[in-house]
Amino acid sequence: MTRARRRRGRAVPARPRAIAFVALVCCSAAIAGCGRSDEGEALARVDGKSLTVEDFYASIPEHLLAVMSLEDQQEALETWVKTELFYREGVRRGIGRDDELRRRLEEIEREMVAQDCIERLLADVEEVTDAEAEEYFVAHRNDYAIQVRLAHILVRSFAEAKRSREQIRGGAPFETVAAAVSVDRTASLGGDLGYMRRGEMIHELEEVAFDLNVGEVSDVIESSFGYHIIKVLDRHPGAGQPSYESKRAAVMNFLTSQRRRRVFDEWLDRLEGRASVVVDTAALRRAARERIEGKADAGFIADGESSSGDSAAVAP
Repeated sequence: MTRARRRRGRAVPARPRAIAFVALVCCSAAIAGCGRSDEGEALARVDGKSLTVEDFYASIPEHLLAVMSLEDQQEALETWVKTELFYREGVRRGIGRDDELRRRLEEIEREMVAQDCIERLLADVEEVTDAEAEEYFVAHRNDYAIQVRLAHILVRSFAEAKRSREQIRGGAPFETVAAAVSVDRTASLGGDLGYMRRGEMIHELEEVAFDLNVGEVSDVIESSFGYHIIKVLDRHPGAGQPSYESKRAAVMNFLTSQRRRRVFDEWLDRLEGRASVVVDTAALRRAARERIEGKADAGFIADGESSSGDSAAVAP
């Protein structure tokens, strides 16, 4: 398991992804108390609470706002109104006093504060200079010419990734396991991603892929997409020597990710050193066993996870 494992609306059919994000943004803004009654021009009003122009645009990330049409923004505004109406009805019915809801809200707040803390820390990391990137590229130019042909498995849970890795280690063909469990779009191809160079895949896989021999299978690798297993099918030097300009973005991304990870790990080590941290894995095993036995006694059958999506190995 990687270090990262330890820490850790109603949609218009033509644009479901955009509207889904907008709905989440607006719901989050409403929960956070977005809206006021005496400041700024009001775009919407429910009784005494208003959503101002300033708060509306502040609640939507810039990268999302850049691709939103006027229709999308109107949908977001209508979603805020609906959310406010249902929020008020929920309060009237006493839902806000429900212990389970309070627990969920506390957990959401905990995760948001932690995430914002991490983002602020990483925002202060010194940027990689062009000179540093070029120096690194010159020293590793041959690495950027090498091509590896990869097969890839992506699953959503560490437990499923571990089971899949054990099946392969036990003799099951990699492509058979990939076709059976991978949620990546390459599953029907046995996970085959084809030939790739450095800078053409997500950095978590890149760091491992070029250290593996042909035929070798990686351990479980965690990324923001889920849990991966990769196998090197072939490797060759590639044709010609790439220029720095052709690989500049890839080198900058790699060195930036590397620097941010180092800062993150050092910061986490300091936090762990200042706190008293106890993780009782024995208690977890007992609780998990009791839960499974209880479900078996009740005649329940646990459902497996499944999903689908685009390839999560290729760098965006």
